[in-house]
Amino acid sequence: MDANEFETNALIVHQEATGTGPQEFEGEEILMEDDVPDDEDPRERDAFEIEKAVNEFRDEPSILHDEYPDSDNDEDEDVVRERKRENSRRGGGNLYYHQTFFNEIAFKEVVLDHALKTGCNIAQYMYDKDKVAFKCDGDGCVWRIYCAVPKKCPKWRVNVFKDVHTCIPNGDCEMLKVPVISRLFLDNIREEPQYFMPMKIEETIKKRWKITVSRPQCQAARRKALRWIEREHDEQFARLQDYAAEIRESNKDSTVEIQTLRNDAGEEVFNRFYVCFDAIKRTWIESCRPLIGVDGTFMKGKVKGQLLVALGRDADNAIYPIAWDGDGFIMVSDRQKGLIRAVELELPKVKHRMCVRHIYENLKKNHWKDKEMKKYVWDLAWSYNEKAYEAGLTRLYNYNVAVWRDVVKSKPRTWCRAFYKQGNYCEDVENNSTESFNNSIVKARDKAFVPMLETIRRLAMVRIAMRSVESHEHKGRCTPYVSKFLAKEFEKASEMKIRRSTNDMYEAERGVDYQRICLTERTCTCQKWQICGIPCEHAYGVILDKKLEVEDYVCHWFRTPMWKKNYINGIFPQRGPAFWPSTEHPNVHVPPPPPQPGRKKGKESKKDKKRKKGKNESPTKMAPKDMKRVMHCGICGDAGHNSRFHKKKKSLVQAFEGVISQVAQGSQVEPSQGVVMSQG
Repeated sequence: MDANEFETNALIVHQEATGTGPQEFEGEEILMEDDVPDDEDPRERDAFEIEKAVNEFRDEPSILHDEYPDSDNDEDEDVVRERKRENSRRGGGNLYYHQTFFNEIAFKEVVLDHALKTGCNIAQYMYDKDKVAFKCDGDGCVWRIYCAVPKKCPKWRVNVFKDVHTCIPNGDCEMLKVPVISRLFLDNIREEPQYFMPMKIEETIKKRWKITVSRPQCQAARRKALRWIEREHDEQFARLQDYAAEIRESNKDSTVEIQTLRNDAGEEVFNRFYVCFDAIKRTWIESCRPLIGVDGTFMKGKVKGQLLVALGRDADNAIYPIAWDGDGFIMVSDRQKGLIRAVELELPKVKHRMCVRHIYENLKKNHWKDKEMKKYVWDLAWSYNEKAYEAGLTRLYNYNVAVWRDVVKSKPRTWCRAFYKQGNYCEDVENNSTESFNNSIVKARDKAFVPMLETIRRLAMVRIAMRSVESHEHKGRCTPYVSKFLAKEFEKASEMKIRRSTNDMYEAERGVDYQRICLTERTCTCQKWQICGIPCEHAYGVILDKKLEVEDYVCHWFRTPMWKKNYINGIFPQRGPAFWPSTEHPNVHVPPPPPQPGRKKGKESKKDKKRKKGKNESPTKMAPKDMKRVMHCGICGDAGHNSRFHKKKKSLVQAFEGVISQVAQGSQVEPSQGVVMSQG
């Protein structure tokens, strides 16, 4: 296969673009006049946000196996969203003398965090190009701080700091002006513009920080945030071609593709963005196992679409971002029909594994009351040979025939280890790697389009640098993942009873478990060694009995030299937007919102906005209807009429009683009596 067919470290952003015109928030009129001037450069704000995300990044741990999921209960989307609203927190606001900052915005953000944390009335009293100062406006308070850029120093530094508050917070804070409130709630408004209305913003500030702001302030702040969102996407997409050119220039031979669609106005509207860094592509081909995990996560904010990622594994079994096309490889994904068809058409020779976690989630939809089937399904997926697989199916059949029938329909041979191709040395049955990666870019997805891409690129660069240091400082022959793996096997291995045969063959016995091991061929009849690439408990027992070094029998994919090779080459740093090359490509315009399946057109009523329950959820219990008020007459007290119709009611009753009396006596009723009756 041509190595150029491989596309590695790919971030594919897909937008289903239909129609024309920029997106508008539903029911929201965005005013374009600037009621409050901006007090900072948007590029500096983007740089600060990206740097903040990088500083808060924590490397993803190695992926471990054979651990049951923590919970069966998928939280409702509304519950997750509500927790995110409640748990949105700022930094600690810690300040000290000679503290340094990335730029002016970073300093002002920490001062703002301090004001929100203490509730003190902090206000800015000095502003210049290279110096800023704040003080507390509380009665007689001496707290103040001064930060400036020293000569021959690129960073801002705190030169004066009196960290003493002698005032008592009164709910007022001069720092919380309209632009500051806008930035505090910008990400929230970007994601939920209809929820964070002025009253909700006012209530949130009061509840979270014990600070009082006015309703007009919140109205102006929300309008300003909406203008920023509208403007930032126009500006970001206008420079998307320049950003792609910077990637190609700074990382030679990298692939960047932008696909656009032409609308009725003749404008190039964004549809897809794809990036692959050459250094990581070559590294993956040379030093990573042939395994791929594919998944997507929805983008937030104004531009709707999906961020698609492809991930492999390094020697320490940690995630490694990739994308590719080829033969003799394995893909692990969820059961998305579009993805299944795409793999069958474009990658017919690729072994496509299904993610058992998604299989199990689908089973829960039909068997949501069954709390015990989790163990049976996961044990079946963890079977390393056909005998164990058949035994697992039998146990599941004896437990619940309906569950067994649905499991068989899901084609378990596509997600059970017993049928994995040997020699790829990866026992994954779930797509946890992509879930882990998606969790690491949650904050990036909240940003505008180009800052989102740049944040993900920066995180990938930092991840490689961190792991390069870690791998080169590691002293063991194998990676830390191998140590954790063998630690779990040691207890069973030490209990094995070993019998030697000829041709370097051994028999391992533990209870009723007998297996045949060949150290020369590195095989065990349980097949775990062949699938994992690390000795199983039976082989480990033989190695212990012969007093050999177990690391000599670990596959080369998991050795420290291969781990170091994974992170020799990395992504080259890039320049800031001011230095991006200018291209002659036409500007890319913001895509229109894609049609949402199942959503009604036009304005929805309050009833339509309520979440529709799934077919397996308990229905909404209807309260018993209250009995309607019964009308009573104020004159006679009888039910069925009021005093206004008392005489009419009385006359009708008397007439009816007269008719009944005459019928009972057998007399003829005259029409003039006001009642017509027929006898048959």
